[in-house]
Amino acid sequence: MNLFSRKSVIPPPSLSPSPSIGSAATAGPEAFANNSAYGRGFFEPGAYSIALKRCENGHDLAQQLADMYEERAQLELVYTNQLRAWSRKWHGELVKSQEYGTNKKVWDQSVTTGEQMADVHGILSSSLTDSLIPKLRQWRKDNYEKSLVHYKKTKEFEKDFIDAQKSWAKLLDKISEYKSSYYSACKTAKLADNAERTATEEQRRKLADKAEVARREVGFAKTKYEQAINEAREQRSSYETAMKNVFERTQTFERKRLDFFKETFDEYSKVIETATIDNPILKKMNEDYQASLNMHSSDQDLTWWDQNYGTQTNNRWPEYEEYRD
Repeated sequence: MNLFSRKSVIPPPSLSPSPSIGSAATAGPEAFANNSAYGRGFFEPGAYSIALKRCENGHDLAQQLADMYEERAQLELVYTNQLRAWSRKWHGELVKSQEYGTNKKVWDQSVTTGEQMADVHGILSSSLTDSLIPKLRQWRKDNYEKSLVHYKKTKEFEKDFIDAQKSWAKLLDKISEYKSSYYSACKTAKLADNAERTATEEQRRKLADKAEVARREVGFAKTKYEQAINEAREQRSSYETAMKNVFERTQTFERKRLDFFKETFDEYSKVIETATIDNPILKKMNEDYQASLNMHSSDQDLTWWDQNYGTQTNNRWPEYEEYRD
């Protein structure tokens, strides 16, 4: 029995109108974690797995972000060393050259710009390596403590979701069982009625009792089915509340990650700002990055996630469905 359906997906918020942002950065929710829960109401049994997956993903995303900055720091360091090696080489070549006077001085100063640019890139590399990356790795370690295979926070949320859903899942199983019994009784009663109508007079007397028993069984089965549906209506509110309480804790945990990532992006902005002062081209790069950073909103991201995967998804609740041939 399909108890749940899905409303239209709300598009994710766009961080920037800049054409440099790839389509992958604004992928729709169906791409999120390649998740099987897409298209299901959050209150469906087991659909909370997407919230647990998001917790697990937080660790991997922190690792990925640290790896990205580590790669950038290494690129900056390599370029720094290459610029300094270039400067040393050409200072030496000029010493041995036949050039002279002011022309030689300007030429030598041209070589000196390589040392100065090396200092800029060296600052970028050391700032990332000495401050930003260690903070990011330590935050990941502090917030994703592992217990054997899984992270402790994920296991905690999973246990609480299971506890919140246990009685509801049993009730859904009961509804499914009683509905099946009711439909089976209806089919049996119909067959009994047909047999009675088409039987001979002598056979009809024998089949009448069987048809009556079958009709009574339909009534009993229908009553149990209706009672189970009513029980679901009564329990729905408390079930929703219990699930929402756990979900909000996963939202709080995710907010912590989003806020920390924003702090990290902000620190990165300060790093590149220090290295790009008074350079109009690099200043424009930093201004574009700052504009994107200013649009960062943990509230907006969490609301979008809730609308597409959480408690605001459209759910069909158990309803009585009359038997039809």
